[in-house]
Amino acid sequence: MHAYIIDLFPLCFKDKLLPQAIDYLQKAFRVRRQSGPILLSRQCATNQYLRKRDDPHRYCQGPCADITKCGPVVVPEQHLQQCRVCSESGKSCGPVGPPDGEGVARADFVLYVSATTTERCGQENIVAYAAYCQLESELDRPIAGYANLCPNMISTQHQEFEGMLSTVKHEIIHALGFSAGLFAFYHDDDGKPLTPRSASGLPAYNESLGLYQWSDKVIKRATRLWDIRGGHMVRHTVHLLATPRVVEEARRHFNCPILEGMELENQGGAGTEFNHWEKRLLENEAMTGSHTQNRVFSRITLAIMEDTGWYRANYSMAENLEWGRFLGCDFVMKSSLIHSQINLLLLFLIQEFSWHVGGEYQRSSYCGIQENQPGEINYGVEHYGPGSVCLYQKSPFVMEQCTKRMTYPDWGSGCYKVSCTAQGLLVWVQNDSYPCVRTGQVISVSIRMNGWVYSGQLICPTCSDFCSDCPLPHEIPPLNTTKSARLDPCSRSSCLVVNLWQLLFSLTPLLIGFLLCGRD
Repeated sequence: MHAYIIDLFPLCFKDKLLPQAIDYLQKAFRVRRQSGPILLSRQCATNQYLRKRDDPHRYCQGPCADITKCGPVVVPEQHLQQCRVCSESGKSCGPVGPPDGEGVARADFVLYVSATTTERCGQENIVAYAAYCQLESELDRPIAGYANLCPNMISTQHQEFEGMLSTVKHEIIHALGFSAGLFAFYHDDDGKPLTPRSASGLPAYNESLGLYQWSDKVIKRATRLWDIRGGHMVRHTVHLLATPRVVEEARRHFNCPILEGMELENQGGAGTEFNHWEKRLLENEAMTGSHTQNRVFSRITLAIMEDTGWYRANYSMAENLEWGRFLGCDFVMKSSLIHSQINLLLLFLIQEFSWHVGGEYQRSSYCGIQENQPGEINYGVEHYGPGSVCLYQKSPFVMEQCTKRMTYPDWGSGCYKVSCTAQGLLVWVQNDSYPCVRTGQVISVSIRMNGWVYSGQLICPTCSDFCSDCPLPHEIPPLNTTKSARLDPCSRSSCLVVNLWQLLFSLTPLLIGFLLCGRD
């Protein structure tokens, strides 16, 4: 992939964010059939095009436009083919004007990147948007696209880098193939179109959708019976991405062998509908239509890219998606009160949050970022930074001094550092380590920090989730709790120092009297 960057601000996006996004995508996807240098067709002044049978070039009916754009970006002349035009009758066609440019060598896709305030940036919550510009002639694979980042939504705060990175990857994946405008151009593994073509070489055009119409080998319609309230059933039509690998991965993820495909978003208007996975089913999957924190690119997203017929996917680049995993056909095919309750439970377990003060971003709850570390008042004795993970709290942590006791009302999970040893997983709370030898083991914590005694309980995660060397089943000792002796909030505290000074002052008159009597 070659990135051509225009007017991008700030520079950290050019130097850090885009290279990381492109590096991930180059590792995740490999083009099946590579071609020579990329040269783009020129746009036509009349926006009317002609194609000739067995000719890969596109001809203008009338003159070529003075400039050719990919999204908001003007394509450089060296990236363009020679202008090709046909007469009004279409019988006389040929090249005119300057010859082909040198093109973009050693690239399978050219991405034109800009940071321009456009009309679309004025829409609510639009951070960035992207699309393909042109397709190659043999397999209809996108060879050029654009991504525009809306300047007023760009954040340079370190805490938001991961979110911005996910957004950029999300948008580029749209340009590479996950797009309703491209569904009708998907091919099978043998290079044959999954959607029939007309005499023009193109699929039929759906005027109402404003898209080329896909076949049911790509998108299927299905009717679900939804229990919306107290046994009241309604019919609900859904659209499912039904290509082979997507079906396989969706069935495996939900543990539903009869699932017809992966449901697409059915609301949100142009740009969201059909262009994303259904949010209620995949929640924090990065290719859903609205962004949640802890966004992941799952095997299902890698599968759709491979099912385009244009790429090979490297599934080792897939990230772990917990939402909906192994919850069965009822979860993925029904809507009911139970479904809603499961959603709420899952949201509690995996959702991360952002804190804002006075409308300004302060920090997020992502455990791996050190800048998210709370200030002096750290109710759960949490630790943010490399090596920290989210653990369940069995009970709320209590902060105590001699005469004060504080409990944070929001509890349930927190960030704590973990490490791996030959004996298995260790959980660290401040400078104290606690061995986790069994999933579900309860750790009782009592430590002193900043003049407070903190007490609470954590639940051990599964060792193998974080460590490669874990005790074998016969090596695991009987289940018990790991406890630390509860500290006295008044011992060795500032409260004790104050009491000693008060005692000293109360004895001062007696001491002075004793000295005076001694003189007599």
